[in-house]
Amino acid sequence: TKDVGIAGVFYAVQHAQYGLLSEAEYFNFGQDYDKQVLESASDFWLNVLHLHGEDIMFDRFVNYPVSVINWHDRDTKPTLRGGLERFQGVVCGGLRREKTLVLGTPGAVIDEARDALRATNGQRFILGTGCVVPVTAPYGNILAARRSLTTD
Repeated sequence: TKDVGIAGVFYAVQHAQYGLLSEAEYFNFGQDYDKQVLESASDFWLNVLHLHGEDIMFDRFVNYPVSVINWHDRDTKPTLRGGLERFQGVVCGGLRREKTLVLGTPGAVIDEARDALRATNGQRFILGTGCVVPVTAPYGNILAARRSLTTD
């Protein structure tokens, strides 16, 4: 319920990948359960669906009851722009979590962030990694990501 003081849930689906399951298998073993969880959170305004992994079944999720879809957009299809074309809500991504946010430089973070901003025209877009931000990400890189969208 909303009494707990949260805006929504971050719901991760880890097995809707063509290398792990067929669409029929996901439909039979996952879809109904995922939808039950997400529908139970439908009163919240900020439910985020994370599609984990590569070669994901993105199109199967575009009508799920969520405000935001997040996926490893730098590592698998669709691109952020492609996600915007398929999904009516907000897309979240743009940064590689390991290669750029953890191991990269602030300059590399800024370049990827601005590229993501251009790809989405800043519309229905949240800058983030294709997954969670690793605790090992340097503070300077996180700060660079934040500042990349506020100044030129």
